[in-house]
Amino acid sequence: MQTLMSPMSSAPEAIQPVQPIQSASSSVIQRAVALPTRAARTHTAVARALLGGVMLQIFFAGLAIFGVSSFLPHAILGPLIILGSLALPIIAWRGRLDAALHHRSWLVFGLMIVQGLLIDGSRLMPLIGAFHPLNAMLLALLVASMARLTPDR
Repeated sequence: MQTLMSPMSSAPEAIQPVQPIQSASSSVIQRAVALPTRAARTHTAVARALLGGVMLQIFFAGLAIFGVSSFLPHAILGPLIILGSLALPIIAWRGRLDAALHHRSWLVFGLMIVQGLLIDGSRLMPLIGAFHPLNAMLLALLVASMARLTPDR
């Protein structure tokens, strides 16, 4: 804070503080650096947890492919991740987050459902099962892009 002395007096008692100028742009700056909402922080945390779950699914699949274990851990964790992915669009909707983020949250949930259907479809036609790992990679990229965003979006 700056101080000015009165021209009539040179005594220290005459020192008056200068008040900062309030402008319309200062309120805009304050809104631009506002803290993220609780819904945005929760959405990011859930996206990060889902990303961890998808990475764990890929790890379990790798263990089964190379004969270290069976596909049972992969099969058990899958429905839990699908159920957990439903939290993203619900949080985005209830928290009134950005529409693009809301749509991407529904896209993640939809791709999770497709992921399970690809396994069921491979029983009818084995070629359909080849899209299961491709969809998993797409899910990992999409969830990672949501998890790395700053909470204020």
